[in-house]
Amino acid sequence: MEQFEQRNSLELNALSEQLRSLAKKYEGDPQKLLGILRTLEQLHNEICENLFQPALPNTRHGLFDLLQDIEANGGWPYIYRIRLSDLCRNLIQAEEEDGVRE
Repeated sequence: MEQFEQRNSLELNALSEQLRSLAKKYEGDPQKLLGILRTLEQLHNEICENLFQPALPNTRHGLFDLLQDIEANGGWPYIYRIRLSDLCRNLIQAEEEDGVRE
């Protein structure tokens, strides 16, 4: 089991590095970065709905074990979405800072 977890961890680390590299490649291009984020969100939803939820335990003992693992290893995955009001506030702040610099 431990060997499987190590291999899985190595595969996830390699995939994470590829995603970081792709995002870095598009640094400064909000449309392409948004595309990456949308793809990640879609993948998150697909895994959650099609694979994770059907794999949930159907016994109290199994559910308890899963909840213990979630608590011990970092909680529930969450994909943050920037609120439109935050985006607008950031744009206004950037404009004001640009105005001060000119």
